[in-house]
This record gives sequence, C-alpha cells and structure tokens, in this order.
Amino acid sequence: MAQSEPNGLFAMVELNYQGVFNRNPFSYTGGVKTIFNDVEFSSMTYSEFVTFCERFMHEECKKFYYCEPDMSFMEGLNPISDDVEYSAFIFDAYGTDGVISVYVDHIGVGVDGWHDDEDNDDDEHESCIDGENEENIDELRNVALEFNEDVIHMNRTSNDPSLSKLCVDDEDANNIVDDDNGREVEVNIQTHSIFNELLHWKKQKPILGMRFKGPGQVKSMLCNYSVANGYQLCFEKNDRTRLLVRCRKGACTFRLRASWMSDEESFQIKSLKAYHNCARNFKFGSLVTYAWIGSHYTKEIVESQKISVRKLRLKVMAKFGIQVCMGQCRREKKYALKLVEGNLVEHYGKLWSYGHEISRTNPGSTVKLDMEDGPDGKKYFSKFYCCFQVVKQGWIQGCRRVIGLDGCFLKGVCKGELLCAIGRDANDKIYPIAWAVVNVENKQNWKWFLELLIDDLHLNLGNSFSLMSDQHKGLIEAVKELLSYVEHRQCARHICQNLQKRFTSAIYHTLFWRASKATTEHAFNVVMKEIETLNPDAHQYLMEKDPKTWSRAFFQTGRCCDAVENGFSESFNAVIVDARKKPIITMLEEIRLYMMDRIYNMKLKGQQWGNHICPEIRDKVNLLKKSQRHYQVLPSGLNQFELRGAIDAYEVDLERKTCSCRLWKLNGYGCAHSVASISFLNRDVEAYVDNMFSKTTFRKAYNYRIDPMNSSDMWPETNYTPPLPPINRRMPGRPTTKRKKSTTENTGTNMVSKAGKKIRCSICKEIGHNKATCP
Repeated sequence: MAQSEPNGLFAMVELNYQGVFNRNPFSYTGGVKTIFNDVEFSSMTYSEFVTFCERFMHEECKKFYYCEPDMSFMEGLNPISDDVEYSAFIFDAYGTDGVISVYVDHIGVGVDGWHDDEDNDDDEHESCIDGENEENIDELRNVALEFNEDVIHMNRTSNDPSLSKLCVDDEDANNIVDDDNGREVEVNIQTHSIFNELLHWKKQKPILGMRFKGPGQVKSMLCNYSVANGYQLCFEKNDRTRLLVRCRKGACTFRLRASWMSDEESFQIKSLKAYHNCARNFKFGSLVTYAWIGSHYTKEIVESQKISVRKLRLKVMAKFGIQVCMGQCRREKKYALKLVEGNLVEHYGKLWSYGHEISRTNPGSTVKLDMEDGPDGKKYFSKFYCCFQVVKQGWIQGCRRVIGLDGCFLKGVCKGELLCAIGRDANDKIYPIAWAVVNVENKQNWKWFLELLIDDLHLNLGNSFSLMSDQHKGLIEAVKELLSYVEHRQCARHICQNLQKRFTSAIYHTLFWRASKATTEHAFNVVMKEIETLNPDAHQYLMEKDPKTWSRAFFQTGRCCDAVENGFSESFNAVIVDARKKPIITMLEEIRLYMMDRIYNMKLKGQQWGNHICPEIRDKVNLLKKSQRHYQVLPSGLNQFELRGAIDAYEVDLERKTCSCRLWKLNGYGCAHSVASISFLNRDVEAYVDNMFSKTTFRKAYNYRIDPMNSSDMWPETNYTPPLPPINRRMPGRPTTKRKKSTTENTGTNMVSKAGKKIRCSICKEIGHNKATCP
C-alpha cells in the first residue's frame, strides 16, 4: 500500500455477519451488511474489536476475515486472528478511499485452506456476452463458455522440480514425500539420522546423531527451530569445522555441539541437551537474517513483486510471530528478487530443449523460438510460438472459419504478452489453435504471429475466413498487410466502452447494441439515424469505426457465426488465468496439458451424444421455437412463406435456406421466422441446421490426440545458445500499482464519480468552471 498515513479520522468498514462461507464457488452468502463510518477502529486492539462486534451482533464470533481493496474475494481474503493481523487490517482500512469488507465466521468452518482448492471458480469462466441489457434478454448468447465439468486446474506441473521452482506452493503442506515405489509416505525424522530438507520448517528440530551436508544446513535448521518455538539461540563457536550453540537465557540448559565426522563427509550433532526451561521469545536478533526470511518468501514475492516493504513486514510478523525491522524486509525483498533472476536464467535456458521435445513427441507441430541481441552482445529471449499438428488438423476438418485473436498481459515472473488464436467448434465451444509469448504486443510481433498462423492453417490471403479481435492498432495493420481478403471483425464491447467514455448517456449504450445486432442494413440505418438526432458527434464517432467491422448488418454470410464480440478468446484467457502467473515453460506446459486433457474429454462427450446436432445448438434452436409464436405464417409456395409480425414482415425460402432478415445465413441454424415456417409444415427444424453443427463435424475436430511428453530432466540436449530472460521494459513515468478500471466497473465508493463530466457554472451558465472560479 502506497499510503502510510490514515486518509481520515474514521475508516469505512462494511461488516458482513449472520452469513456462511461457500466453498464452490468461493463466496460469502446470506446474512446482513452494516457499514460503520463513525467508529475509530484504529484505537482498538484485536480483543476490543471482537468484543465490539459481538455486542453489536449479539452473537458469538469464531473468526474474522477481511478482503483487501482492489482484489477479488478469492485472492484478497485475509484472516484477523491476533493483534498483528488486526494491525494489517487497520493499515488497509485507512489506506483506501473506499469501503473495506469484514466477514464473520460464526461456526468456525476455517476457510484458510480453501484458497488453493478453489482456484478455478465460476469467475474464471466468464466471458464477453453480446450486449447484455434488459431489452435483449431473449437474444441468443454467442459466447463460447467452458462449463464446470470442463474445468482443469492449472497445477499439473507441480511434480516437476524444475518447472515448479518459481511457483507458489501450499505453505501448510503436510510433511509428505514419495518412496521408491512412488507411494506417498509421511517422513518420521525419529527413524532417520540424515536431515530431511523436505520436512516442513515448523517441524524441524535437532536430534542427537543427525547428519547434515555442512554447518550451513545445521544453522538453517536451527533458525527454523528457534523461530517455530520461540527460542533465542546464540552461536558460541561458529566456524567451518564446529558449532557450539546455547540458549541466550542464562538459566536455560539447552546446548548443542556439532562437527565434521572423521569417517565420512558429514556434519553431525555429537552432543545435545534439547530441554528448554526458558520463556518464549519474539526477538531473535542476528539469528533471523534477511536471507533466511527471503528464502521463505521467494515464491510469494514472485506472485506480487510490487508489495510494499511495510506490508511485507506485517506478513512476516503474522506468519512467523517474530519482530523484524523495515531494513530486514527491504534487504529480504532484494535478496528474493536476485534468487528469482538466477532461477529465471536456468528456466529460459531450457526453451530449446522444450521445443525439441514437442517436435519429437508430436511430429509436424510448429515450434518457433526467436532471440534478439542485447546491448551487451548477449542473446535475449524475444518470442516463442507453438501450434500442435493435431490441433491444425482438427481445426481444418471440424471447426468454423472464424478465428479470434487476442493478447493478454502476463502478470507473473514471465514478463510480456501471450498472443493466442482461438476457433469455435461445432458445439459453439472454444477451440484453442495456437499461442505465443512475446515481449510486447505491437505490429511487428503480431505480423510474426500471423505469418506462422497463415502457414499452419493454409489461410492464404484470407478468402472465406473471418477474424475477430479488439482494436489494437498493430494487429489491424498486420491483418491488412498479410490477409487482404479476410473479413476482420472488431469486438463490439470494446467499441461500446470507448463510446461510453466520450458520451456518458445511457441511451447511447442501448442504441449502440441495437445497431450492432441489426441484421439488415435498413434496421441499422434506422438506429443510426436516432443516434445522429441525439448527438451528431456520437454518430460521427461510430461511423469512423467502420460499421462493417462491428455490425451484423454488414457481416459476410457462410461463416456460421454471428458473434459481434470476441468472447471465445476472452474465455480462453479466463481458463488459463492461473497459468499466466507462472514462468514461461511452466505456463506453456500447463496450456499443453489443458489441451491434451480437453481434447480427450471432448472426444468422449461427442461419442455419448445421440442426436444429429450438438447440444448447445439444440438449446439455441429451442429458444427460437419459443419466439416463433410472435409471427403469422402465410404460405406463398410449397417452401416459400411470408412471416408477418406486429410491425414487420419477412420472406422465407426453405429451399435456399434463406430469410430476408439475414440471420439464418449468418448463424447457420436459423431464426424465429425460419423456425415458424418449418413448424408450419410439421417438419423437423434440426434437419435444416447447417452440417457444421452436426455431431459428425464435432467428432472430426477431436478425432486426434496430443501425445504425452517426458519430464524436464529427460528433454534432449541442444547445442544452441540458451536465451537469457528478456530485458525489462521500463515505460516513462511512475509505474502504476492498480489496474485501470473500465467505465462500466464499480469504483468501490458510495458515491457516483464525476470524473470526465463537464462542469456548468450556476451563475453564468457557462461550461468549464464552477461558481467559485467564475470570472
């Protein structure tokens, strides 16, 4: 937290009580909410805070939790169980301008261990929905969502020591290791004379006769032992050949002596008086060094490198129950970051071996690694591209000719952007095609990515293909140069958000979605005329965005896709949200394992379907059947009809599978008018659905498999120059610490923001100043 002083006399605290914690999805439901804005919580201790809350609620409280500002409920939930954690809560409460939420656990369910088990919740699988508003609740949702049964937890590389070195583990994991047969057994150090490094730090203790690699390992163990139990140990003799350790309390009888063994290269505890008769201590002096703290917090600092030193100090005090100074924590953070940099060099150096392992196990796959020369003449990582052969074949044979392109920011130790190309299968689900890691999202890197994608999918110049993307200028220019004949659609949601930044009236939001979903040019012009009447500037702004890229009225037919948003790309980014925080090879492996498992599961599902068309399309057809009652069917010929509604009329030709509303040709499965005409003849509506949505087409997309790979220690060695981690790009100005919120998001305060609004003077009625500055 950047602020160190309270921003006011009172903090705004929202107390949530009489509710319950839910495990899946991770949430707090039910209960009552009360906001306190006139209570000085900073003057209370933890026990006084508990007493205050219990008196207010007239109920007993087992435990308290609070959610850090600007963080999700899953990531920001922290316990309040002692004075140290209460101090961290007060620091966050007075350091935010909004409301901080406190949650009461009345029954003691203990949600501390739920975080790692609930990483893939429903929020990870939300995606853009075409124009969500009350007027369009009957509109079909063109979104490729991954349902709960398809969820794959992004933690499948945890058993590979090389790939999980920089990934955050469970701090409270039990003391479990594998035996020679691969079975999990609990370590019992009483029966082992060799020190076990895998033992949890709280369970480490000296045992007479225990052997170590050297004196440094003994000192590390004793430091863990003293912190876990509150013993203030000191080293009376401390050199390369011997150690003599006593407890600093004069009356304490603890004494340990260790030295090298004469018959083997081991450092052994040769005498030990393990009994302590001293009180617990919270100050350890030079025994707890910044290196010891940094070794325990390396992976946590990897996850949040922008954490403040003050907050890091509070976390150390809460975790270990010790007192440390700001200087120790500042040096600890630098030490941890240096360890990360050293591990990253080793990690990036395995990229060549990783690419060769993919080519060996999956022949025909495209793997490209590009390096660039640094100012010091060394080779640095630049780009990495991956597209599996089986995915290429599946897309060509069983997916629609629409590709979503998107780039997402990597917020872990792997700095840069993840570019991805996502297709849609016959069941209207996402079909990841290719992905690449680049240093920065610009025209040059998008052009490099598209050149490889064109070769893999045989796109040529883009004839009969459609692309969907956001408004990134580099991507738009790259598509114009390489795919001159492709239909390039732009995500309507991004355009709508930019429109709301310029023109804040709610009417523009409604009219824009009507224009975007208009299927005929006449309907589009009618809506745009309304916008022009309200504000000519808003009309001009939308026309400059080229309506051919964001309105259905101008979309090309024959793609079996009428989506106006890039929802399927956003869905893939939500699925891999946890993998994006990990190092590059670990992230790529998580994506590969996700794809391998998903192709297998989709193949099994496709074999269980008994109908001709896929289930998702059947659901959409059933929705259309409910809308057909609004139209009167007037036959003109054997297969020609006129559909008349309250204010409109349309022509339907069942022989050519066309409707004058154009929606049937756009989506491939029909519209309310075509369904009404088919039902008028008592025919099966599903027989008129395009073969692209058939069960046979779906099976073609998943008729292949991604072959498994070996662990990282068995990858082939190469003679290529290993790339170094990319050079950090520092943008001008002070780095931001908070995510930039869109115009539609809640600011977290109890008042409507006036940012961006024009001020009108109450005296002269002019715009641009108020009455205090009126000339």
